[in-house]
Amino acid sequence: MASTMAIEGKHKQVYESFHGAGKFPDGCKAAKGWFDQLRDACKRVGSWKEGEEEGAVMDDVLKKTENLGGVLTKDGDVLKKTKDGDELKKTKDLGGVLTKDLGGVLTTSTLGQGLLGLRKWEKHSVDDGFTQERVAELLDQGPCIGRLWVCPWYFHFDAAKNNWVYRGCGRDEGDRAESKRLYGNHQNGSHVVVCFQYRLCGEQMHVLVLDNHGKDGPERWIDFEELDALFTLKVDCLCGTPDHYHDAGTSLVT
Repeated sequence: MASTMAIEGKHKQVYESFHGAGKFPDGCKAAKGWFDQLRDACKRVGSWKEGEEEGAVMDDVLKKTENLGGVLTKDGDVLKKTKDGDELKKTKDLGGVLTKDLGGVLTTSTLGQGLLGLRKWEKHSVDDGFTQERVAELLDQGPCIGRLWVCPWYFHFDAAKNNWVYRGCGRDEGDRAESKRLYGNHQNGSHVVVCFQYRLCGEQMHVLVLDNHGKDGPERWIDFEELDALFTLKVDCLCGTPDHYHDAGTSLVT
């Protein structure tokens, strides 16, 4: 899920700004089963749509992620439910206290032990004015979530195999209605990706995005005008042991 990839990427950016490139701990990456847990939590509150247009509105996914305390990490995945009256506790070796949200997903109140926290997110819409300068300003803050309309040919673009730049068929409501009439709902519709880099080619601006169709993306170049929304993220803490926080100092909010 793009939201999870972006939150992990934001934490990685913050952590490595203090500790150096390649130092982000493997145990602080998103847990293998986190996507299923987040999807199930969204289903329980009715914000996940199933069928041909399976998915959820990104605003709702980010709100639910906040509600759950953040993204469950590989380290956090070893947490076990153990009954003690009405309380849920963490396994003894990790220490700390577990809480239980309405959907039953475990979260931890101890920073750096099991969660990649999400302090704040902000939605920026094309209606607010998406100039090249504005999009560059948002992307310069670090990994963020982008939303665009994809058409069947979108899936032929892969930055590792070609230098093609995706230009779609849904920049306004009329174009989107026509694309649905022509292609149906299969591989056609609103889609979210992680945006993390851009380049200027003459008067054009291309954004490099990381998709979630495979383990490694793929990465694709898209014309910046295909984006109809960007979601920027702020995180409270780096993922690691208390010593990591001490080493990094106190300015951990980005």
